[in-house]
Amino acid sequence: MNKLELLVHNWTKTNPYLKDRVRDIYQRVLDFAPVKRTVSAYDIKTREGFFFGFHDKCPWSGDDTMLLAHRFNIPLRMPKADDTVEIGYFSGADYLSFTPLGATSAWNWQQGAMLQWVGASPDIVFNDYAGQEHVARVVDSQGNAVRTLARPVAAVSADGRFALSYSFARLRGTPFGYAYANGVDEEADRLIPSKSGLHLMEMSSDKATLLFTVADIAAYQPTPSMQGAFHYFSHCQFSPSGKRFKFLHRWSTPNGPQRTRMLSSDLEGRNIHIFPTAEMVSHVAWKDEEHIVAYARTGEFGDKYYLFHDLTDEILVIGADVFSSDGHPSFSKDGRWMLTDTYPDRFRRRYLILYNLKTQKRYNLAMLFSPRQYAGNLTVGAIRCDLHPRWSRDNTMICFDSAHTGKRALCTIKLGNLVYDGREPSVIT
Repeated sequence: MNKLELLVHNWTKTNPYLKDRVRDIYQRVLDFAPVKRTVSAYDIKTREGFFFGFHDKCPWSGDDTMLLAHRFNIPLRMPKADDTVEIGYFSGADYLSFTPLGATSAWNWQQGAMLQWVGASPDIVFNDYAGQEHVARVVDSQGNAVRTLARPVAAVSADGRFALSYSFARLRGTPFGYAYANGVDEEADRLIPSKSGLHLMEMSSDKATLLFTVADIAAYQPTPSMQGAFHYFSHCQFSPSGKRFKFLHRWSTPNGPQRTRMLSSDLEGRNIHIFPTAEMVSHVAWKDEEHIVAYARTGEFGDKYYLFHDLTDEILVIGADVFSSDGHPSFSKDGRWMLTDTYPDRFRRRYLILYNLKTQKRYNLAMLFSPRQYAGNLTVGAIRCDLHPRWSRDNTMICFDSAHTGKRALCTIKLGNLVYDGREPSVIT
């Protein structure tokens, strides 16, 4: 964002509907500008009619031979209660052969069905709707049923032993696209639910332990803006070792801004830490066992990428001179490379980015046009197609969702061994 755009953004950010309207008008005016819209230094393999979901899960199997995906056949709109997507994976040369494994009606455009691998095993887990409640199905790589978990999963630990769960039905009380179109929130009439909370599940036995409720966390070091707001949890993620996890506590008022704080906890629901943000945290990734990177707001530096040290108030701004907007970060295994993206700029172009944390240098791998029909807003819903870039297990490839061809698609790029051999990425010009 330039200085004028930043000024307008700060002026409208407390009114989401006004923000959407101003953005749409601005981009319509700039539609007539003669600019390049889609450019990449790499060959992009595109699979139209498929997508994966969020940036905080790896779609590749442990041996990188299979790439998870959702296949859809509904028009561009928010999912309805009985709409289904097919679950499966790509394999073979360039991951172009799709094997379907099943279907689910518990999904959304942003996070899919929380589709993910169960540790290093060939088993796959995804959320589904069992007629009255959300569950999680575990199947093997041939689609054979392994087990059904009584609660939906939000995240699975890297070793596949544990999962975290919260209410996806509760999220229908929010406009941000992370809910499912079916299911019942038994406490929908309560601003702060006393039963709904965060559960830790054992993947092998389906044993579930309630760690804390939304009411418990809302009462923990509350702020004035929480009064009269609708509260819920979202965006859980285990640390690399699986010994701790982070989650977001969010609250909002009708037609007002969403406010967020990020917390971490151990697997007993103790040693809870509130990170030092100023009621805005959007996209998050564990960099290593002790550090989290998030696009967030602090009273001292404003909206930036920050490196947070878990269980402390230490913060470090990342890329202050090269990042001016939100994105979806993740890290190479050695912690040197941050993979991220941007939202559409004034010309509706998104950038796919690698950032070297050691040299503090940004590399634009691709510029991808975002068609107007994929903009999405609080009126039509969260139909947008964010890139949500993700690493392969060996860090030689990345995949992302994109609509630059005119239709939502799962895309891949081969990076090669730059993570290991010290090469610089190829960049767009």
